[in-house]
Amino acid sequence: MSQVLHFYVRSSGHEGAASGHTQRKLKGKLTELQGIETELCYNVNWTAESFPSPQETQKLEWLFGCPLESNDVARESWLLPGPNDLLLEVGPRLNFSSPASTNIVSVCWAAGLSTVDRVETTRRYLLTVWPW
Repeated sequence: MSQVLHFYVRSSGHEGAASGHTQRKLKGKLTELQGIETELCYNVNWTAESFPSPQETQKLEWLFGCPLESNDVARESWLLPGPNDLLLEVGPRLNFSSPASTNIVSVCWAAGLSTVDRVETTRRYLLTVWPW
């Protein structure tokens, strides 16, 4: 039995600058846009029969987090949409494994996490718009 675990990573400083650029581009097409927030989501295919132990979870959080930030990885999303918000998730197709997944899985195996067989990264966007 395999299960997909989700690890959400809060945006860092350079990603905030990138989302500002994205917001300016989107404002030209979506005039109702008030703001945009982003986060990364690591979708981990966990092949073990049981959930990861606290030590395994800690390893995964350490691998996916920024070394200069503490507590930037969570099992629940940092983005909390309101009634006028739109939450979009963009990532690779799920019918094949991306090259990035192959590299991430190699790192997981080197860290002793042999029950990880695929990790796909998606970017999540929370678009806040003016009420209709």
